[in-house]
Amino acid sequence: MIHILLLSHGPFCEGLLESAEMISGPQKNLTAISLYPGQSPDDYRTKIDSWISSVSVNEGLIVFCDIKGGTPYNASASLKSKYNFNLIVGMNLPILINVLLSRNEQTTVESLTKVAMEKENNGIELIDLSAKGGNKHAKLSLNKNR
Repeated sequence: MIHILLLSHGPFCEGLLESAEMISGPQKNLTAISLYPGQSPDDYRTKIDSWISSVSVNEGLIVFCDIKGGTPYNASASLKSKYNFNLIVGMNLPILINVLLSRNEQTTVESLTKVAMEKENNGIELIDLSAKGGNKHAKLSLNKNR
């Protein structure tokens, strides 16, 4: 099964992992590695490198980072020359849940990357619940196509 690695400044990725598992159930091959204050970029990159080298990336790997240009992004981007994985920037809970619910033994890195990049998964919209907006109820499905 494809591995998913979450990287972020501080414990954001750990909280994202916990929230995703609360909604979608326990997950295999899902890991979070946080960058902590005072941790050097080299130490962080070494920690990511060590984790990637310890798993079978032949099964496939997608790395999600919080923001482009930050240390988690730079560390993982520098490892792309050594390992084959897709790097996606701008992770959030709707994207992660849809990727997790789409992942099975037959899915490919490319198909899961396509799921992550669907604009319906960005999870951002303005909700107007005022009298002018009418009486609206949220849908339980995160993806409008499901």
